[in-house]
Amino acid sequence: MKLSTDYLQEALEKLGDMAEGKKAEALKMHRNSVNSYKRGERIMDDYACIVVAEYLGIDPLEIIAAANMEREKSQARKDFWQDFRKKITQLVVGGLVITTMAFSPVTTEKAPQGV
Repeated sequence: MKLSTDYLQEALEKLGDMAEGKKAEALKMHRNSVNSYKRGERIMDDYACIVVAEYLGIDPLEIIAAANMEREKSQARKDFWQDFRKKITQLVVGGLVITTMAFSPVTTEKAPQGV
């Protein structure tokens, strides 16, 4: 499973060629915070998780759950967050399937009649 920093790195790469300070600004964060997250000195707070998720166009709970899992000391709580992340993934995939089916064109051709 992805770490919260993986999502952050994905967002930074998506921003393309610009100065690190400008990338941080585009993500509504301070450059020092971004650098601390990237180096693993700090784990993103919920605000940072939501901003990154919005930029990537994904459910913020994916990143929030990843950050909470990384933050936990207790293995039982880490397991909880890991299970939660799996459920989120299943809901997202299920939602995409339903959405795709709902907006797919329906063909109404008649089957050939036997002669």
